[in-house]
Amino acid sequence: MKRQRQRSHNFARASYGPRVVGLGLGLLSVAGVLATRETPWWVWAGPLLHGLVWPHLAWLWSRHCTDSVRAERRNLVIDHFFGGVWIATMAFNALPSVLMLTLMGMDSMIAGGWRQFARGMLAHAAGMAAGMLVYGAHWAPESDMVQVLACLPLLLLHPISVGQITYRALTKLKRQREELAHLSQHDGLTGLYNRRHWEHMARIEFARFRRSGEIATLVLVDLDHFKRVNDTLGHAAGDTVLRGFAERLQQTLRKTDTPGRYGGEEFGILLPHTGPREASELMQRLQAGLSTDPLLPQRVVTASFGVAALTRDLPNHEAWMRLADQMLYRAKDRGRDCVVTAGDSRPSPLAPDGSPALRLREDASVMRRVLAGLNLGDIGAALFDPSDRLVWANAIFLKLYDVSAEARSFAEIMRHCHRRQVGPRIDAEDIDVWLAAADAKRRSRPRRSFSIDMLDGRYFRVEEMSFDDGWLLDLWTEISAEQARLTGLTPVLPVPPVDGPPIPPATA
Repeated sequence: MKRQRQRSHNFARASYGPRVVGLGLGLLSVAGVLATRETPWWVWAGPLLHGLVWPHLAWLWSRHCTDSVRAERRNLVIDHFFGGVWIATMAFNALPSVLMLTLMGMDSMIAGGWRQFARGMLAHAAGMAAGMLVYGAHWAPESDMVQVLACLPLLLLHPISVGQITYRALTKLKRQREELAHLSQHDGLTGLYNRRHWEHMARIEFARFRRSGEIATLVLVDLDHFKRVNDTLGHAAGDTVLRGFAERLQQTLRKTDTPGRYGGEEFGILLPHTGPREASELMQRLQAGLSTDPLLPQRVVTASFGVAALTRDLPNHEAWMRLADQMLYRAKDRGRDCVVTAGDSRPSPLAPDGSPALRLREDASVMRRVLAGLNLGDIGAALFDPSDRLVWANAIFLKLYDVSAEARSFAEIMRHCHRRQVGPRIDAEDIDVWLAAADAKRRSRPRRSFSIDMLDGRYFRVEEMSFDDGWLLDLWTEISAEQARLTGLTPVLPVPPVDGPPIPPATA
């Protein structure tokens, strides 16, 4: 409320100077006519008071009003009224009358648009009627040279004054629009792009890749154990870390790169014309610098990095970002403070039981041939890459999930099941909400076991296993409803050996 009142007072203050100048020069125009007509002295009292005293009274009046903008519009109506009176007093002398009417109408249009202009014109007409009642109705429209010269200052200076005010207002408006545009695109704490604008830039980069094939890499970064910084050192220290990391990004990256604050302690980086190896090396230098040159003097704050380069397999920019997000979660699973790149062939970390964690081959065709030779018995199985695209599935899985030939990803398969009411029971009206929840569970637990309820009344025990280059979904033997209830929260069970004839694989 206080700020709004200040803005209205600013409007009143901005109107004060032009009113003093305009009415002062208008008095000179009126005086040029009255002087040549040998007007009685008492007639001069009205124009003198209006031209010399009224501007200051109007300013004081507006200052003491709660809404100074409305007060100034009221003052303009009063100006119009007395302008009409002086037109009648000048016996409708053409040049000063038209000049006064035009300039006052311009002021009203600037101050309040057509509505204010109409009010001003009505007040002008009322003033002329009042002037004829007080001073008599006279008609002398001709203007001599003295009257023309008396009108020249008003004709020249008042438009310049109004133009200068308009220019300052437009300049201020332009500056405010630029500030608002900057605020709408940038994070207030770090000065980096905010999530909305950064994702827009990622969408543009993906579209450019589709057009030209120019490589680009996306990186998602998460500051490790950031909550501990806030809890132990305070939020001011946390803000220092966020600002310091943002500055570190700006110092390390090129001008063509696009860093942004993705949310909380997460950051995103777009690296155009950069392959995964170069991006990984750059992030490793950034990672090492956090330890050798800490963001806080009293504590080393490390970061985890997920790196994903653009490939033709990715259907859209959301899949690109999801791939980088999966790499980030794998960096956290590896113990944080590391860089994980999609397609990286480095050795995998150990699984929780101490055995080497499984990895998928980078060549999907080789992996399909390997899986085709496995003896899976009556287990339904499907393999997905890090972007959730279907790499391989056997006949049992394809039948249980009614997988169509057009399905290319886990999301498409589940949308088909939800739409056609086939396959597993999905207790959610919004399939996208269900998919987001399933993805979050998969990322939080690389290996998990649970049961699913099929729409045909059967129950299956399911295991999901996430690797560095994708994840595997297995549907084990059919179980009873009671077993499903008990296994819904069971820990991951070891994979038992299975025997039996091989099932011919089906690919999608």
